[in-house]
Amino acid sequence: MGLRPSRTVVWTCASVATLLGAWTLASLLLPAAVLPGPWRVVLAMAALVRTAELWSDVAVTLGRIALAFALGMGTALALGTAMAVSQRAGAFFRVWIVCGITVPAIVTILTVYMVVGMNERGAVLGAALTVVPFVAINVREGLKSLDTRLLAMGQVFRASRGQVARCIVAPQIAPMLLASSRFGLGLVWKMVLFVELLGRSDGVGFRIEYYFQLFDMTHVLAYAACFVVVMLVIEVGVFGVLERRIFRWRRP
Repeated sequence: MGLRPSRTVVWTCASVATLLGAWTLASLLLPAAVLPGPWRVVLAMAALVRTAELWSDVAVTLGRIALAFALGMGTALALGTAMAVSQRAGAFFRVWIVCGITVPAIVTILTVYMVVGMNERGAVLGAALTVVPFVAINVREGLKSLDTRLLAMGQVFRASRGQVARCIVAPQIAPMLLASSRFGLGLVWKMVLFVELLGRSDGVGFRIEYYFQLFDMTHVLAYAACFVVVMLVIEVGVFGVLERRIFRWRRP
């Protein structure tokens, strides 16, 4: 049984307070140069928000995330669908998926950089390729879990292909697609920051690496926290709205 909204808010606030408390305690036990406290990071964030540098880096990183997400999700959807509907495709791409999952992300990214070059295309392609195997597995398993009895019932009632796709298939794959999109976006933005850290001269990942080289952990955490806030806004403002609209037929 789900929690009431008021109780959900209380537990969320308790979770945030616990996290901040643990952070504060750790900052008291460690030197400020190693782990600055929350208030110090918040002050640095407030200063960064007033600069054009932060918003320029965020815009560049978000552009790369959008391109890598579109490329990675498109490839993963096609690959996962093929593996779900065709046994031959499943057997053929199985080795590819296993290799993609087991090869470290840094090896994939460095290989792409060596082949394509340390440029914009290499950064986007490297970030996209690292997430394809994981999302493709989610898509494959989601499509395999379709209830074939509902499809048979649609045939018994002589439903058209459009009705089957709209009323039977779509409601079953919608949770999988939404979960895969969230999972894919979470992986993509981490990989984009990684490729920026390794081989780009702009973006949030580059700026984090720059301040790390200066041993300025306050600005490292401030930049990271600012971007986490941006991604949380996307999660609530985009995926949250989509979830409420798609699943509005569900009971609260």
